Amino acid sequence: MKFIEEPTNCPCCDYLLEKVNDQLFCRNTACTAQINGKVQHFAKTLGIKGFGPKTVEKLNIQELTEIFYLAHQEVASTLGDKIATKLLDEIERAKSSDLATVLASFSIPLIGGTASSKVASVVSGISEITQEKCKEAGLGDKATQNLLNWLDTDYVEMKEFLPFKFNSKKSINVNAKRVCITGKLKSFKKKADAEDILRAAGYTLVDSVTKQTDILVDEEGKMSSKKEKAIQYGIQIITDLNDLLKEKTNE
Repeated sequence: MKFIEEPTNCPCCDYLLEKVNDQLFCRNTACTAQINGKVQHFAKTLGIKGFGPKTVEKLNIQELTEIFYLAHQEVASTLGDKIATKLLDEIERAKSSDLATVLASFSIPLIGGTASSKVASVVSGISEITQEKCKEAGLGDKATQNLLNWLDTDYVEMKEFLPFKFNSKKSINVNAKRVCITGKLKSFKKKADAEDILRAAGYTLVDSVTKQTDILVDEEGKMSSKKEKAIQYGIQIITDLNDLLKEKTNE
């Protein structure tokens, strides 16, 4: 029987690997494979078409901000004039991306599309992101810390080279009621559909119950930590989501 020998160094940059819970990680921030992966994720999230692995490699992009400083002649000499024109048009269009999309593009651990949308729903711009706002948005402690650390480090270093306005897609309704859902829903097959309808109705969705939460939706009727907190804080508990939506319609 042949055994596979566990690697000790990154196959790309030869950096010493770190083992965490039976998984191996390369912690070298200058690792080409990691940089290429981040650039591809960045471009894909922003909707920039044509930025696949081969394109990133051919253009030798080492920093995310380099994407916005590519010259037509430089790209054309590598990829051809027609492709260069299309690619640069895509990049120009991406500059108008909203805050939620931009945050999700930076490969911040635990800050994907869902978390970014939640943060963007409680702030009007990136400068308003604080620990309190992250809590209001329903982010967990680890996700909050990752985002705040990124704002204090990576963002500070690159912000002057980024073309984004970092504004939310729509203005924030500061008077919007905060709604949390616990357990399974009976009125909707998918929780995501219910959340979309609630947002469209003007509510702000949060993942956890705090003193700032206005309404807890509990259609399942089982006791949970969220329900216990809602009772403790005197928060309104709704047992049928449709009643809440009807109430909104009749306002």
